[in-house]
Amino acid sequence: MISTVVPIRAGARAMLPALAVVPLLRYAVAVHSVADDQPWRTTCPCGQPLWPDAIGPSGRCAGCERRVGAAPYAVEAAAMALIAGLVASGRTGWALAALAWWAAGMVVLFFVDLAVMRLPHRITAVTTAGFLALLAVSGDPRAWWRAVGAGLVLAVFFAVLAVVSHGQLGWGDVAVAVPVAAVLGWHSWSAVYAGTLLGLGAAALAAVILRRTGRLAAGAYLPLGPFLVAAAAAVVV
Repeated sequence: MISTVVPIRAGARAMLPALAVVPLLRYAVAVHSVADDQPWRTTCPCGQPLWPDAIGPSGRCAGCERRVGAAPYAVEAAAMALIAGLVASGRTGWALAALAWWAAGMVVLFFVDLAVMRLPHRITAVTTAGFLALLAVSGDPRAWWRAVGAGLVLAVFFAVLAVVSHGQLGWGDVAVAVPVAAVLGWHSWSAVYAGTLLGLGAAALAAVILRRTGRLAAGAYLPLGPFLVAAAAAVVV
């Protein structure tokens, strides 16, 4: 019992600074939640700068009360749930830092894709690079190489799907497959299979249900990123 409680307490103390990052995640979601042909957002449509205090957990501009970015308290709830899951996992040290970095990037990608069906490559790249760098310091070269290999394998698999699906799968989905598979591959190849099947299966099931209920028009697509991210987080935690 004591051997289980001590790592959890140590993980909780280590994750406390992560709470200070949550406002930055909401800001990053607001900046990147724009259409492909639009520049990154730096101000509210009313002209109020988004940083440092234009938007809070309510997701509304401090100047005009307009909704900007993610739904009220959604980013905060997702971040807190991931923090709680990482703490409960009992991981500490560099491994916990690597997972926290990964989780922060995934929260941003989740809500941006949900809002505008876009997975910004720069968020994906920073998330992947930071995660693999911190993971390398954790001192398990076999797990590190498995993470890299899993990311490459799933990216190639998704690239093939993107070519044959004629637009149903985007290159943002191909890119996000790298950090998703990397975090799963760090644990095991079984986790890669489980996370991938869970994400794709959940997306397919949701599409069928929404089409049957008339909430998804024929020819319209669901964003795949949130399903992949949620599945990977569930398998890891």
